[in-house]
Parts: sequence; C-alpha cells; structure tokens
Amino acid sequence: MEIGIFSQPDTVDKAVEHAKLFSDAGFGSYWMPQIFGLDTLTALTVVAREVPKVRLGTAVVPTYPRHPAMLAAQARTLQQVADGRFTLGIGLSHQMVIEGMFGMTFEKPVRHLREYLSILMPLLNGEAADFNGETLHGHLGLEIPDSTPVDTLVAALGTQMLNVTARMAQGTATWMTGPTTIGSHIAPTINKAAAEAGRPAPRIVCALPVCVTDDEA
Repeated sequence: MEIGIFSQPDTVDKAVEHAKLFSDAGFGSYWMPQIFGLDTLTALTVVAREVPKVRLGTAVVPTYPRHPAMLAAQARTLQQVADGRFTLGIGLSHQMVIEGMFGMTFEKPVRHLREYLSILMPLLNGEAADFNGETLHGHLGLEIPDSTPVDTLVAALGTQMLNVTARMAQGTATWMTGPTTIGSHIAPTINKAAAEAGRPAPRIVCALPVCVTDDEA
C-alpha cells in the first residue's frame, strides 16, 4: 500500500511548493482535485517539470466539460513531462454541477462513462479512437511522442459504475469511503468484474481527510 497526499492550492507556485514538501517528507504520490480553481492538469504539468520523483495524479477531473479526446491530449502532454509518473483520475461530478452550473444534461451517467472511456482509453494508450455512441463520437488519433500510456482511475461507487470501471479503466478513486464499504462492496465488486473480463486486479485509491494533533486522547 502506498500513502500519498493531496492538496488544493490556489496558485501553481503553491502546487510546486506542496509537491516538493510532500516528496521530501516521503509521500509516494501527490494528488490534486479539479474543482473551481486552477486547471489541475496544467498545474500538474508544471509540477512534473519542477518535482522530478514523486508520482502525480488528479482526483478527480470531471468528464462532462471536456471531450475525451481533449482530455486525452492534456493527460498525455502531462505524461510526456512526467515521464510516466502521472495517473489520471476522472469522475462524473454531480447533477447539480453539470446541469445547474454548466447547463449540460446528466442523463444516464453510466452510459456517459462507458462512451467516454470508449474514446478516452485508446487515445491514452497511444491508439486511435473509432467510436460512435449515442452522445459521444470520436474518430482520431493523437500525435504525442515519448508519452507512455496513462493509467486511469474512475470515481466509482455504485455496482454499475464499478463494473464499467473494472472492464475499461485501471481502478477507482474514492473520497471519504471507509474500510467497511471498501472491504464489503467496492473491492469485491470491482475485483470480480475485472476477473470476469480477464483483466488485472484494479487499483483502489481512497482519499480521506486527516487531522494531525498532539492530543493523545
């Protein structure tokens, strides 16, 4: 098990500072969310150039606002700079955000994820995408040399989402999910689906808020 750490800096310089601090402290990876501030992929590209050893990841980037081809181009550009240290974490976000703030439909989110990954994953692996879905289409390749494939984690909790993730991505990234839920639901569900599809055991990344105190009580 690897222990990483995440933060939500408000400047790129702070992102670099945090990554250096955490890397020097011995953490194996540094993660940033995409909320309503910095563009995380842009910030982590700078971090990758300035901080050479720590592994980097997004947890997570919403899928709806970006076409999968554009997200793949950003992720592989970052991976080129990171020299294979980058993991892409994606998620659907929430209905109130996608519909209320962006004015986009949140209809059939499982279908959206399946179609999104059908375009995203080939492009992240250096292959061409050739897919026609109900809502998403992609017929293109990306010319980005010296970029290793990008592992992708999906913010998946429900059974259908975990099944799609196991068959198409490399694992799941969760937020404030306890060991009971991971042990009784997430791990067995995603591992079973991956085994049935003949794929390796998926990664499970769990992000938890932690408070450090000297109060032994």
